Order: sequence, then C-alpha cells, then structure tokens
Amino acid sequence: MTESPGFEVRITTLQTGSILRAPTEREVATKAELLIRRVHARGELVAFSIAGPGTAAIGRIKAYLEDVLIEVARLSI
Repeated sequence: MTESPGFEVRITTLQTGSILRAPTEREVATKAELLIRRVHARGELVAFSIAGPGTAAIGRIKAYLEDVLIEVARLSI
C-alpha cells in the first residue's frame, strides 16, 4: 500500500518554528489556523510556508491562511 503525499505547513515566529503535516488540505489548514490564532494571541508575528502535492491546493491553503492572518490582525485593533 502506497502512502499518498500530504501537505506541510511551516509556521515561524521570532521565538519558535513548527511543522504541521496532514493528508488533506482541510486538515492541514485547520491545524495551521489554530496555531496561528494561538501564536497571534501571544502577540507574536507569524510567517508561514506551504508544501504539498499540487499548486492549486497550495494556493487555496495560502489564501485561506492569509485571510486568517487578516482576521486576527483586525481583531487585535
């Protein structure tokens, strides 16, 4: 049985770095969103990078996480 390629999101702050992995877009995006919200609540700046099996999927995850960053920034004003 061959394991299907999954997705990876790397979340980086000035203090830490995390690598999140999941087999689906939805799962990795959910994990990344939760971590971004937690990190932002501590007042840290967040950067991320995404790897995965398809450019369209990576683009969707990127757009989603950028929206999350915009939302948390607005909530902190």
